[in-house]
Amino acid sequence: MFVGQFEHSLDEKNRIVLPAKFRSQLSSTVYISLDLDSCLSIYSEATYLKKAEYIASLDDFDQASRSLKRVFFANTYEGSVDKVGRLMIPALLLKKAKINKEVSIVGAFDHLQIFSSELLDSSLEKEEKDYEKLASQLRGEKNHALQ
Repeated sequence: MFVGQFEHSLDEKNRIVLPAKFRSQLSSTVYISLDLDSCLSIYSEATYLKKAEYIASLDDFDQASRSLKRVFFANTYEGSVDKVGRLMIPALLLKKAKINKEVSIVGAFDHLQIFSSELLDSSLEKEEKDYEKLASQLRGEKNHALQ
């Protein structure tokens, strides 16, 4: 399980050093995808395959499904974590996620998210202010769905 937030810097080769506590949970082959909220997600091979199979199963006759598939698969790259825990992030993905030098690595239960530190700080500030409101709103939606 991936939890917590860690600050790192990209090196000159666009590599990040993954926190030691996360390395053992990842396979040597990982998948790096452009994700929602201007972040990149890093998946172990097993977790990526589950997500990819679900997305691939979406209806090809539906325009939104085709668009989602195209964006997801076109913006996913296979990577490998080296012996010292470094992972190279493709420059195209860094550009699309507006990530420069300083990054935040965030645990998201079954995967990692990589954000521009500046972007994450401003997003978390707002989200933490709305935390109780969001929890109450989502609780209401879940209770409504159960009725």
